[in-house]
Amino acid sequence: MMNNDIIIPYCIWHYIDTDTNTFLGYISEPRKYRKDGVIHFDCESKYENWVLAGTFYAVSPSFRPIPVGMKIFCAKKNPQFPYDTDDVYLMYDPYNIKNDCVYFTTYIQPVPNTSPLYFHMAGKNVFPSFDSNPPSDSPIWIQTRISPVYVMTSKHDKFKCVNGSCIPWTSEIPNMYYVDEHKELLPLENCVIYCNDLAPSKNRGKQFNILEMVESESLSGKKKLYSFHCVLIILFFFIHVVILVIILYNKLKMNI
Repeated sequence: MMNNDIIIPYCIWHYIDTDTNTFLGYISEPRKYRKDGVIHFDCESKYENWVLAGTFYAVSPSFRPIPVGMKIFCAKKNPQFPYDTDDVYLMYDPYNIKNDCVYFTTYIQPVPNTSPLYFHMAGKNVFPSFDSNPPSDSPIWIQTRISPVYVMTSKHDKFKCVNGSCIPWTSEIPNMYYVDEHKELLPLENCVIYCNDLAPSKNRGKQFNILEMVESESLSGKKKLYSFHCVLIILFFFIHVVILVIILYNKLKMNI
């Protein structure tokens, strides 16, 4: 899979008519096209009178493994007019893919270089936006259970392994994670393989790959086996010394 297909933009659309107090929204997948041999994505309107209200970047739902700290979400599409998003929920089964959803994978907690994306709901209409306030003062608006989620508002190509999670990283971010001694920045597809949640406690904050983990466990196992053999030899020697002492003691008693 090319890197262009891993982190992709998603489009936020709004339909607002203040005369009728109508506030609708939906999330759409980007239009994918190839130009000069390179894959590009952009937002293209499907319906009249809908305005592009924003974009965000998330991980393609087909990417595996799912990065630590992220989940797959479904923005459920209304198949009938006005074709808005009528629900947003967490996918508990990532393999139960349905055609009535726009899927995206993103962070469930705030991390550097992400912004909260809110989902306000009125009835069966979900209004996605970066505004923590609902689109109107009506008391019918509530936030959905998963709101907010945390998304990238620009595309990041380099990630850093921090406490088992791959974080979008720039040179402007101060290194607040002093336990993390590893400085290398990686593309997401390499980061999720190289990064693991055992790194901080196992390797003084420096992540190490699966092969290194296996080798480390193997060496640890050999050391334990060696220690066990040493204990057996000492115990065997001690038992023989005790038996020899008992035999000598009995011989001395008989001579007396």
